[in-house]
Amino acid sequence: MKSLVLISLFMASALSAQLTAFSDHELYQMGKVWGVMKYYHPAISQGKTDWDGVLLESFKSGPKEGIDGLVKNWLSKADQQKFDKIAGNNNECDSITLRNFDASWIKKLKISPETKTRLLDLVNKPADVGSFYSNTAESGIYFSSANEKVHESFSKEVKMLDLFRVWNAIEYFYPYKYLLDHNWDNVLKKYIPLFKKINNEKDYESAVMQLAAELQDTHVGIEKTYQYDVVGKLSSPFTFQMIEDTVLITGLKDEAKMKKANLEVGDLITKINGKSILKNIQEKSKYFAFSNPSVELREAYSYLFSGDEETFAVEGIHKNGEKFRTTVERTKRIFDEEWDKDGIPDLHLVYKGKTYNYLTYNEKESRLNPSFAIDDKVYFEFASLKGSEIPALMEQYKNTKGMVFDLRGYNDNGSLLKVFDYLLSKPVVYGIKTQPNFSQPGKFCFVDNIVNKEYKFAGKDNPDPYKGQVVVLMNEHTQSAEEMWGMVFKKVPHVIFVGSQTSGADGNKTSIKLTDGNKIIFSGLGIYYPDGGETQRIGIKPDIVVRPTVESTRNKEDLLLLKALEVIDGKK
Repeated sequence: MKSLVLISLFMASALSAQLTAFSDHELYQMGKVWGVMKYYHPAISQGKTDWDGVLLESFKSGPKEGIDGLVKNWLSKADQQKFDKIAGNNNECDSITLRNFDASWIKKLKISPETKTRLLDLVNKPADVGSFYSNTAESGIYFSSANEKVHESFSKEVKMLDLFRVWNAIEYFYPYKYLLDHNWDNVLKKYIPLFKKINNEKDYESAVMQLAAELQDTHVGIEKTYQYDVVGKLSSPFTFQMIEDTVLITGLKDEAKMKKANLEVGDLITKINGKSILKNIQEKSKYFAFSNPSVELREAYSYLFSGDEETFAVEGIHKNGEKFRTTVERTKRIFDEEWDKDGIPDLHLVYKGKTYNYLTYNEKESRLNPSFAIDDKVYFEFASLKGSEIPALMEQYKNTKGMVFDLRGYNDNGSLLKVFDYLLSKPVVYGIKTQPNFSQPGKFCFVDNIVNKEYKFAGKDNPDPYKGQVVVLMNEHTQSAEEMWGMVFKKVPHVIFVGSQTSGADGNKTSIKLTDGNKIIFSGLGIYYPDGGETQRIGIKPDIVVRPTVESTRNKEDLLLLKALEVIDGKK
């Protein structure tokens, strides 16, 4: 048995030695050529050859044949496979955008002119391109990697394959690649040496989290989270909210540990382990994707107090104004039970000297009541609204001075477009999308709707639309479908948006299967205003900026709704 273990270790060491024999630049070229052949060569793109196996065999053989010899060998293997004739692309496509597409790198490869011409022909004269690795979804418009192989073994080679797989999926099928702050080629160059150094699962999980974060997309996540292994399995004994650059304690998870640390709900934390809150965020945020700075602060809840050490030190200000410095014992993380990150905090309204609990729960229907009338105004909790009840509600409140629509929750039901039948005087196109062109990977089709043809327009011919003031509430939790609703509300005359910048992540959630079977999630469709303007990363910016304060959060007062009512009251 001992000899078998030694032989296995020797073989693994020898295999890894072959990978390290490649220079980083050679691996960079291999990664790009492997990807373009994967998605453009007829036999490979149709799944007629084991393309993972070809790459792993090349890693094992080492760089002895050089890049030119390696590419010739790959083409020879692929050309020996039979493939099917595929009819032209039937996907709906109004026009093609090339802003994510660039094959000029092929011309710079140090390979023979014949081989270079062959690669360029694959890309510039695409024919019989399959979608085995890119589109197994029935809808035909979403990237799908369901056919990717899972590799049970753990090795540097398999993990380098993972890097090539993820990088190329984004290279050819991420609609917002052109919006990244960094050049995507440089990301491949950056991560090759990092993946070369992977020695164990934790190294791998850390590298994958960092790679996924490079997408700068709030939709990004890893289906089976690596978070606890990388940033720590323990967290704070309290719940909290980020208020500007500080942490406000909002609830208890472990009363005994809180009492021992002399901390209470309402206390404000300004430093963790001697460093400012923002410094702590900067050190850990490299593992988490975010479209804009507002989400960077929002997502801090996922990791700010995480760690494997039993304790951490904090400094801050008690609710009574006294400064403190204390040591806090961590507790086990129970993520889903801590705080409803995607929902609206349990707030109340203080308006004209009275307190209102406008968020009331309907036990019979297991949802929040969708409307709340106050004086000559009405508030709609958009996340709980149903399309079937819109006609009655809009008829009931058609003579109010103002309507407030709250987009801080989440509702992706397309039937809610019916709201705009009452707010608009005629049908309007509220957005367009881009979807991958699977017969020409890297190119994207513009389509003149966001959802489908049925939901292309919002509103209808209405000679008597609502005449009151419409106000929309939003913040960093307004994401994806809610941002789409925000785009539609932009079409309402004289609408006013109150709150803060939205998350800047729009489009369906799409996944890349990793070699261990896990998945990286990203935005798979591009969502735009009718003129082509983006919401991705930008989000929707408010007309009136209102953010919670320390005092309003301590008192659970909704400043955004208060401002909305004041705006309506100010209208003549």
